[in-house]
Amino acid sequence: MSLKANVKPLALLDEGSEGIVVDVIGGRGAMRNLLALGIVPGIKIKVLGNRGGTLLVLINGSKFVIGRGLAMKVIVHAK
Repeated sequence: MSLKANVKPLALLDEGSEGIVVDVIGGRGAMRNLLALGIVPGIKIKVLGNRGGTLLVLINGSKFVIGRGLAMKVIVHAK
């Protein structure tokens, strides 16, 4: 099993899944928004809810809701 098999956009993780952010793609605005939430490479992130157009995530003990489009720009290595 290759390492790349577990690398995918955050938006594709199931509820309860965890991962490590490996890359963030997008323009300046997306990068600024993700940085403001603390979503940077190397950070551990957990998906608490993945329904409809938004995701509820846990980062460093704080919960955030992010849109599916922004979540597609966050590439994670799923555990």
